[in-house]
Amino acid sequence: MVLTVLDHPATAGVLLAASRRLAELSGAGHVEALLVRTPPEESIAPSEEILSVQREAELRSVEATRSDAVRAVYDDWLSGTEQAGIKAEWVDIDGIAELIVEERGARADFLVVAQPGRHDYGTSWNAMRAALLATGRPVLVVPARSLDEFGRHVAIAWRDDERATKAVLAGLRCLTRAERVFLLAGVRDNAAPAMPAILSEHGVNAELYVLPIGPGAFGAALLAKAHQLGADMLMMGAYVHSPLRQLLFGGVTRYMLANADIPVLMRH
Repeated sequence: MVLTVLDHPATAGVLLAASRRLAELSGAGHVEALLVRTPPEESIAPSEEILSVQREAELRSVEATRSDAVRAVYDDWLSGTEQAGIKAEWVDIDGIAELIVEERGARADFLVVAQPGRHDYGTSWNAMRAALLATGRPVLVVPARSLDEFGRHVAIAWRDDERATKAVLAGLRCLTRAERVFLLAGVRDNAAPAMPAILSEHGVNAELYVLPIGPGAFGAALLAKAHQLGADMLMMGAYVHSPLRQLLFGGVTRYMLANADIPVLMRH
């Protein structure tokens, strides 16, 4: 099952299209479209000591309008999904987004979330953080302008550690339709790394490219190489600097969340 976390009407269409494509690539037969309405008591400003009946009604009306707009996008998308043989389900509930994403996401095969805007620290950011750090599941982070047919040329950001291995394992189902797979390995010296056994053991033929790790942002070099090779999807481990699993993502992860313009499949 693919759990798609919807928030704004402007991004819903892109997320749903990416979900359908991910379901095709992975063989998942079910997409769950989740919209979480923020309860009025979670929306009031700290200066509002009392949630009046009128104010509660106003806040619920705002959330209902948002839900209706997203549902309209979902309904337009639904017919094509049914024709592709993929079952879809609409879920519209009140609650705290990160808690619901954590609870429902832990039961999904994949999650699909929007790439947060640069100044977005609201529902989208909280849902994405919960998806990456709390579910233990692979998460497809989708930019505002995604590709409907991604997954043909896949780049894998590789480092020989547990998180990168988890990311590859999570994405193996998505590589069966890939025409080309590129392994982008960062190194701090001139020694070329060996092709990871995990790929050959699962019958994945990948092309190895070595990227020197220098003083600049490695995420920029990684994304530039992916573009040069014509990759339409990137797989990588998600890294954090804080052992308490807070907001502070590692450098490459943070760069991709802010700058990637192709879908990125991450696994923490």
